[in-house]
Amino acid sequence: MRKLLAFLMITTCFIQPACSTEEKDTKPEVNQETLRFMDDFDFFDEKAWTKETHEPGWVNQELQAYRPANVTVGMDNGKSVLILTAERYGDKIYSGRVNSQGKFNFKYGRIEASIKLPKTANGLWPAFWMMGDNGKNWPACGEIDILEMGERQGILNGTTETHYNTAIHYGSDMASHRQEYYSANFAHSLQDGQYHTYTLDWTENKLTISIDGIKFRTFDISPLSGRHEYFQDPCFILFNLAVGGAFPGILDLNELTALKDGEKAHMYIDWVKVY
Repeated sequence: MRKLLAFLMITTCFIQPACSTEEKDTKPEVNQETLRFMDDFDFFDEKAWTKETHEPGWVNQELQAYRPANVTVGMDNGKSVLILTAERYGDKIYSGRVNSQGKFNFKYGRIEASIKLPKTANGLWPAFWMMGDNGKNWPACGEIDILEMGERQGILNGTTETHYNTAIHYGSDMASHRQEYYSANFAHSLQDGQYHTYTLDWTENKLTISIDGIKFRTFDISPLSGRHEYFQDPCFILFNLAVGGAFPGILDLNELTALKDGEKAHMYIDWVKVY
């Protein structure tokens, strides 16, 4: 099953009642009238995604270098998945980051992704997020953080597996940057070796984040909120696995125990869909 763009597209099984019960039971239900984009990562689609390259400290005082070699497509328990790998060799750390900028974007609707997270411990920082594909500099472009884990407070409280963060960033320039930030402990571990579904429902006036169908946080982006203008342009998608930096509060490689010399950690993305 390969990608995308199915406005008003009707499947054979929908128009022919003769489709077998077995087929209906084994195929996932997809609303073909509203599905705009899907990638289940049978292969790495360069028409949809770009592998990023950046030096350590490029943003957020992160410790890793991003390089294309740390973004792969492979198998995990019979699933074909996108794999972002963080690895450490002495004082060198590498990881993976991808985005759909200039290749796929959307405005309003629902985006959801099925992700298996590594144990963040003290230093790993996985994220699923979006930024405005509008040619504006950050934060004027608008940023929506759907999933972040590994924040400092979770480390200090011993709740890294449940401490979940979401946020929006905006402002006319760096000096006027503002954020609406929310974190809380989820009911159970999200680093349990299982895939969980992370969802954003986006309307003109609201951004609602959900985990496995459970509503987590709604942000007001209505005209009265003072941030409406920053979330009315199409956005592109990003996935990354950072190591250290301002979010976990680990800026010194010697303080990092989440990724020891010679170790690897993986973030797996089974699929992403936009409706």
